[in-house]
Amino acid sequence: MERLWDLARHEALVDVQSISPELLQCVQHGDGVADHYGGRTAYTFLSQSNNHILTLEHLPDGKIKSRTIINMTGGYGTGILGDEIKSIGANFGSLLENAVTTNDEFHSLDRLRLTSTMKRLLAAHTATDPSEWEISFTSTGSEAMDLALQLVYLDGFNLTSGINSRKEKNIIVACHGAWHGWTLGTNQMVDRRQFTEGLPRISGIETVFMQYGSIDSLKDIFDNYRGRIRAISVEGILGDGGVVPASREWWQTLFDGAAIEGAKIVDDEILSGFRCGGILAIPDGLKPDCITLGKALGFGLFPISAVAWRKNSLSLRAGIGVRTFNARPFQAAVVNAGIEKIESKNLFFHSRLLGQTLIQGLKKISQRYPDVFKEVRGQGLFVGIELGDRFARRGHAVRNHLINFGVLTEIESGMFSRKVPKEGRTNETIRLTPPLSVDAATLESAMIRIEECAASLKGQL
Repeated sequence: MERLWDLARHEALVDVQSISPELLQCVQHGDGVADHYGGRTAYTFLSQSNNHILTLEHLPDGKIKSRTIINMTGGYGTGILGDEIKSIGANFGSLLENAVTTNDEFHSLDRLRLTSTMKRLLAAHTATDPSEWEISFTSTGSEAMDLALQLVYLDGFNLTSGINSRKEKNIIVACHGAWHGWTLGTNQMVDRRQFTEGLPRISGIETVFMQYGSIDSLKDIFDNYRGRIRAISVEGILGDGGVVPASREWWQTLFDGAAIEGAKIVDDEILSGFRCGGILAIPDGLKPDCITLGKALGFGLFPISAVAWRKNSLSLRAGIGVRTFNARPFQAAVVNAGIEKIESKNLFFHSRLLGQTLIQGLKKISQRYPDVFKEVRGQGLFVGIELGDRFARRGHAVRNHLINFGVLTEIESGMFSRKVPKEGRTNETIRLTPPLSVDAATLESAMIRIEECAASLKGQL
């Protein structure tokens, strides 16, 4: 492996005869699994060191090129500790030695520590008391949002009588360009035909969509559906729609309107949680009825998500929250160690400072190459670079071009809905979610490579 690292540092070609047959098969033919876009790139990732990934590329002429790339994603934003994960990994052996393979019907000290920590962090951000919150854990973010929806749908329903006291509340509000998961339940809140056509809708519930961050759109929703809104599902930052933050004024208008309407607010922080300078991306002091967290919560090691709700607002019916993996003791112990690392290293504050540096630097690059990069948005270390109009739907090609310049990023779909005014639409957006532990030198190196890539793309126009 060290020989490949040496070659990669010089972006050298690799002698096909010098690598194992298994590795050659992986590079040339892939690993046998198609991604959710239906294919695979020409890149094979082998190892990571200091936020750099050892990569082999299968070139069109059949040759294999090695390079190192800066990992600015952490894998869908999950690897929030980067190389710092090694420091807690040293204890995994002892955690495994004492791990009890049991389910959530039995108490666990590690799970108690995790629930106590999560409630403390959520309470601090929302200006509430930890005792106000209940929490349950699931595996994926989709499962977390599905459970949140069940909490909302069952609110007001009496199992004994079969009476639904909130039957008239038959509207769920979501946002254009939002992404809340892959299940049939969460699919109801997606406004893109490729994900919804041909799939059934939930009877008795209608989803209506508003423009994220638009106060006028928000007010129209409250005016047009007054008395009917059961819940509003909203992301801490609109992720797949183009990494779009909302103003404090918009958030306050949302919470004020929901309070008058008696609508529950589900704050989906599965992507933005932990990444934006705190445990949540929403402004401090706001009190959602339900919060979902995922992705980063498993530190890129395993899927785990959390659903938290305020006890005076929602309640979980017995049996509804049962999941095979509800923060197993080993999972809870690992997550506890990860959160302890975040707090001991003050990584939330660190990410806010470096995030400002990254956003400011990328904005300068965007100003120099406006035909390539239209706008830079973000919060903390959750950053989006909206592509220029000439590259509006070429995100995959731009992402691969960035890899060739040594930076790994991801793609957000943007928002092209005709139901959104032109000024509110967003092109495909390059997403950067470097680990909270990233250093300034790594970010500076990444920005240099991003600018070199922008110059190359401008030369193609």
